[in-house]
Amino acid sequence: MILFDGCSWTYGDELDNPERDRFSTLIGEDHVNLGKNGKSNDGILRTTLDYCESNHVDIAVIQFTKFSRTEIRKSNSDEYDFLSIGNVLKGGETKELSKIYYEHIHNKNLHVANYHKNKFLLEYYFKTKGIKYYFININNEDINVPKSSWYNMIDKKPVTSMVSLIGNRFDNPENYCQGRYKKEDKRSGGHPNKRGHSIIADHISLNIRKAS
Repeated sequence: MILFDGCSWTYGDELDNPERDRFSTLIGEDHVNLGKNGKSNDGILRTTLDYCESNHVDIAVIQFTKFSRTEIRKSNSDEYDFLSIGNVLKGGETKELSKIYYEHIHNKNLHVANYHKNKFLLEYYFKTKGIKYYFININNEDINVPKSSWYNMIDKKPVTSMVSLIGNRFDNPENYCQGRYKKEDKRSGGHPNKRGHSIIADHISLNIRKAS
């Protein structure tokens, strides 16, 4: 069984039928998809470990998201709030919490170190459990970024960028859903359409069986 975890790109946001047309389904294997809109790398780590501790997993395909995202556990609850720059710009439900975090706490070194930590913990966990794994990212954020103490412990192989596979939404609109964003809108966003998901699925299928 293959486990997929990630953010809206793994969930299949903006597709007319995400469960049918997203790349995890197109790969054509028995699988579970834990992707969720707005999820941070902290959340991806948490839900991946939770699932693997209670279920048999042969291969894990992990899609890392924007490094700047994080999550905060709600008071007296097992639920989490997702914090992101997108929630500040677009008025998401955690706009005020996100605004406080990005104005007073967040910095680049912090979120890069957090990414290295999440990557190391997943690598170590999968190797300990004997689970094959393949990592992919939205873009090239893990290349040429500040290093951290965690960086010395991770596998140095660069993580493949989805944008490198399907191009960006301005130059390659044929691979993106067009319902939510206009071409002149320069904010980050836009999700792969069926064609984009098919390209991503082909790439993962070629690499998944030789996952480390």
